[in-house]
Amino acid sequence: MTQYQNRAFNQFITNMHELFAKKLPEVQQWEGVKPLLSSLLEDQEFQRKSRDWVKKKGREYILHHDTKYDFFVGALVREPKHVAMAHDHGPTWTIYGVLDGDEITHIYERLDNGENEGYAKLELKTRTEAPAGSVDVVPPYVIHAEKGSSERSVAITVRTTKPGSYDQTMFNLETGKTGISRGLELIPLAV
Repeated sequence: MTQYQNRAFNQFITNMHELFAKKLPEVQQWEGVKPLLSSLLEDQEFQRKSRDWVKKKGREYILHHDTKYDFFVGALVREPKHVAMAHDHGPTWTIYGVLDGDEITHIYERLDNGENEGYAKLELKTRTEAPAGSVDVVPPYVIHAEKGSSERSVAITVRTTKPGSYDQTMFNLETGKTGISRGLELIPLAV
């Protein structure tokens, strides 16, 4: 297994391996990632290190892509007052934790049955404050969007697999139009 400079990140990856080795049912496995990520977000050294990470729209840093279990750990460094387009992550699970800064999470419900291709009617289901330390479990196909409520925010993502290997749907809230994306540009980052 790869060794990282950050002690807490090494422990997080070890804990992930222990969790995945249990071969739990899918929902239980991904719910089990939440406390592991929460623990990583508490590490002050990891928080300090993230303040050096460059923010850029359309980028996700690769922190770890696991060769044994195929899970992916990434980092999103958000520009001031970032607003993400409503989207899903297709068939993948995403555990999303705010490491630094403050965000607001919006979850949407699809009201139509998808019969009109390229169009969706959405309704806001929940709006949740997500300060540093918050962790959300985002199951497959859940439509959501993150909005920055601070000058800068950093989020850590743990995903079923590496982004770019699956389709995700993007939703324009103003026009109702939908489109397919393969995700953000992936950039390796030493941890």
